[in-house]
Amino acid sequence: MRAAAAERSWNSFTLTGVYDKVRADDEADLSGALSRLVAEAGEPDIVISALPPDLVAKRLLDLPFKDSRRLHQVVPFALEEHLPFPVDNATVAFTRVARGEGDHTLVMAAMVRKADLQHHLDLLQKAGLDPKIVTLAPLALAAMFTRGTNGNGNKPMAHLVVEGDESSTSAVLVDLVGTPRALRSMRGGLMTSDGSVVSPEEAAPILNSVRQTLLAHGEETDQTEVIVAGAAAAYPKVRGLLSESLAMAVRDGGAFDYTGIFEGSVPNTGKYSSCVAMLLGELPSKPLDLINFRQGEFMFRGRIRGDLTPFYTSGMLLGALLAVIVFHFALGVSANLHRLHKLNAAIAAVAGPALGETDPSNVKVELQTGIVKMNKRLNLIGGNLTHSPLDTLVAVSRALPPRFPVQMADVQIDSQGLRVTGQADSFATVDQAKRALDASGFFGAIEVAHAKAGSDPSKVDFRMDADFKDATPSADRIPDADAE
Repeated sequence: MRAAAAERSWNSFTLTGVYDKVRADDEADLSGALSRLVAEAGEPDIVISALPPDLVAKRLLDLPFKDSRRLHQVVPFALEEHLPFPVDNATVAFTRVARGEGDHTLVMAAMVRKADLQHHLDLLQKAGLDPKIVTLAPLALAAMFTRGTNGNGNKPMAHLVVEGDESSTSAVLVDLVGTPRALRSMRGGLMTSDGSVVSPEEAAPILNSVRQTLLAHGEETDQTEVIVAGAAAAYPKVRGLLSESLAMAVRDGGAFDYTGIFEGSVPNTGKYSSCVAMLLGELPSKPLDLINFRQGEFMFRGRIRGDLTPFYTSGMLLGALLAVIVFHFALGVSANLHRLHKLNAAIAAVAGPALGETDPSNVKVELQTGIVKMNKRLNLIGGNLTHSPLDTLVAVSRALPPRFPVQMADVQIDSQGLRVTGQADSFATVDQAKRALDASGFFGAIEVAHAKAGSDPSKVDFRMDADFKDATPSADRIPDADAE
């Protein structure tokens, strides 16, 4: 059993290790080796496995349409035409490998018996593994080599990829543009378990099949690179046998440059090339399109740690609800801002003539401050009194007779009335002045708050308070206690 493990994040892909385990002599199947492999590598989140290539029937089909739904409907019947047996008891999978001319699509279709697929899944289940993808390793391997060489600015080359170990051999021919043109799988290998090459009689059928695969597309032979992968890649004698048989140079697949695929350094992985190639189906960006036999009744229904796919529908509904809430909130904010703009414009139009350009939010405070200032100014000139100072003085002048023997030293006029301080020639004159003001009808309550002999014995000092009609007497209008 051979395996490769990688760690994937949203933008990186790191190869963490390669592993191999051999079945013990007393083990009936590979489940024991699988369990030991998982114990060493750790329990994976995602598993990709490959069927033995000799259990899979493959054909390259050119179909006259591109629609994915029609491809799923037609491929099984199109594949059956090329096989000597029905596909009723088989699982069919395919992958697009190229765009044909016009509306045509080139697909690699493959079929495996349901019993063989079930046996494969049961074997993995014994080790606690449930593969997300069951694929065909040689096809993934050829796609990886093609992507690496053509993607690094190298000269376009066709590739004949030969993967083998002591029990099986596969050959995949990929043309100059990376399209698989032939895929063959054979029982038996070119090497033994100790690494030596097999006898010429055992090697002949395999070498003839590889040669025929190459000659079937002979127009590109001079531009074809032969690559050996799998366990056979580690043995120079196997490469020498192929080179001699094909009369071509053979390259070691273990020297493949992975720098454009994985983060960090990658050791020689020739023996594990097919395992590494299958990992590329989980690349964060532009993953390989792998054939997947987990179709229909064998559909993968397990859960993958960190895979949020089951929550996509709920997430989309929640996202839609949040979008509606945000949209509703935005509309409310927009409407309120529009209303506020109109109010500010109206406030500016009203307050502008009085205040000029000002912040609408401060208009009320500025108006109140302006009113207080204006009241203070009016108080200074008497402009905000009920009876103007001029009217009051006219009323007093008319009420007192000409040459009246009263001298007014201080006259105060406020919102409540009149306060007069002065001197008269006698108390009788003060009383006469009070009656004269009362008779004028301009004032209400009139009080002599102060009247007494002055410093000049012939004079009387007095203070008289006269309230306007309907005015409320203030506390300071109470007559003095020594008034006479």
